[in-house]
Amino acid sequence: MVKQNIIIIKAPFSGDVLEKWTAFLSQQPQGNFFQSPDFLSLLDDCPNYQPLVLFAENSREEITGVLVAVVISERIYGIPFQRMLIQGGPVISDSLSNKAEVLKGLLNTLKHLVHRKTVFIEIRNLFHWDDQAVIFRQCGFNWRNHLNSILPVHPGNKVLSEVNPSKQRQIRRGIENGAVIRPVSSPGEVEAFYILLRDLYKKKIRKPLPPLTFFINFYQKIQQENKGVFLVVIYNNDVIGGMVCPFSGPQTVHEWYIVSEREALKHLYPGVLATWAGIDYAIRHGFGYFDFMGIGRPYKTYGVRNFKTQFGGEIINFGRWQLINSKFRYYLGILGYKLLKSWSRQ
Repeated sequence: MVKQNIIIIKAPFSGDVLEKWTAFLSQQPQGNFFQSPDFLSLLDDCPNYQPLVLFAENSREEITGVLVAVVISERIYGIPFQRMLIQGGPVISDSLSNKAEVLKGLLNTLKHLVHRKTVFIEIRNLFHWDDQAVIFRQCGFNWRNHLNSILPVHPGNKVLSEVNPSKQRQIRRGIENGAVIRPVSSPGEVEAFYILLRDLYKKKIRKPLPPLTFFINFYQKIQQENKGVFLVVIYNNDVIGGMVCPFSGPQTVHEWYIVSEREALKHLYPGVLATWAGIDYAIRHGFGYFDFMGIGRPYKTYGVRNFKTQFGGEIINFGRWQLINSKFRYYLGILGYKLLKSWSRQ
């Protein structure tokens, strides 16, 4: 058995590291945008978002595993609250015979580094970990059910015909009434999208939102390099909706951040068009799948799930792994979020 070493990689990353990292992800079925250096480029000049990158390497200095995590800092009623998010990872080499050993090494190293610095760690899965579930539990992580919907958009699939008939009509009417769907073409359009999104998070979602810089970075770095697309719905030169869509290789388009004008312009169906924008882009550009990036917990009423499932797709329970480092601050934070949401409804 080849021995594995866990090392911490810090920015700025050398060209050799970036090349090895990118090549490794491209060779793995679970390789994805959120575990890539492209994802980390979004965090430039975002002070409340601090990345941490771990590599597993064998004795030949070949990468066998990657874990990209982000510490998100905020305040709830003035109390510091730090959480760690691992989106779509970790990614372990599919060919390893000691995959469990590598996974355990990454998780234990992560815990050692941030145990006292974060309230909780959450891994948002993009694939199943059934064979390695015991490893997560041995490292202190607990399983939480969380649904996702994956829509196949392979060439030849009649995707639009699978969409709910009322949504088909709304897509047609929105376009006929003058709405236009296209990629963002200027920082000003990014800012207009962000204003809508910030309002949504402030009044309804009540969770941390990255700063405008994060979205400008996506437009200038990710879209410009064709590693994602920033779509907007335009009417009379105004942004009335849109969706931020990173790509995981040539296979998957992810629905990441999405927003639409909630009250005005209902005859244009901006929410329907914003969702259809990403699906239509995936179809037109030869991707295999459109990933809705989460539709809530099962057995719990969730309006977003009811909306998204009208566009088709297969419901899958990839779930989430969570490790609570401070139960008192965790439940205090949960209470704070609930209070903020209840006040936003008044």
